[in-house]
Amino acid sequence: MKQTEMTLGITILLLMILRLFFTYPYAALLISLLTLLLAVLYFVLSFGLLNQIRFRNLFKKESYKDISILRIIGTIGTGFVLSLISISVLFKFQRWPYGNLNLLIGLVSLLPILAIVIFKFFTHKNKFYRILLIRLSIFFAVGVLFYLTKPETLLELKFRDSPDYVEAVKNEMNDPENMELQEITDKTRLKMDSSK
Repeated sequence: MKQTEMTLGITILLLMILRLFFTYPYAALLISLLTLLLAVLYFVLSFGLLNQIRFRNLFKKESYKDISILRIIGTIGTGFVLSLISISVLFKFQRWPYGNLNLLIGLVSLLPILAIVIFKFFTHKNKFYRILLIRLSIFFAVGVLFYLTKPETLLELKFRDSPDYVEAVKNEMNDPENMELQEITDKTRLKMDSSK
């Protein structure tokens, strides 16, 4: 399962970076599906994934004999937070509502988990905590990067070839309740899509 997690994570980040510089078919759909798959993997199977249990041994009782109940509960909570951060990054990248708020909640929830893992790593020098610390650090870094990136920046990168559309969306972002601006944005988007 570790390879699945790494493959999904790297593929999602590469697809996001590619989408910032190129337009390719089904980009939003592909990024959304892969991110949701990663989020479900963390949400449902975190107790096995984070404890380095192979998928085929996931539901065998002997796989958990050396793992404490507290650690299993901790990995389930950690999986929930990693799932939340994955979904929040998707929301921020796609410019969907509440992406930043969800990302902030995920990052704040990750801080105590990171503190506990750092403490446990330095007191036990265990391989489990080293791997978990690396995983959490990557998620924290990606989450902070997306949190600090302005929605306008992502918009300008994605649609650099359509300055009219970028300007229309920025105007709509400044006054989201204005129906006229929404219509202008829709018309500009249709015009942009039909010219491709």
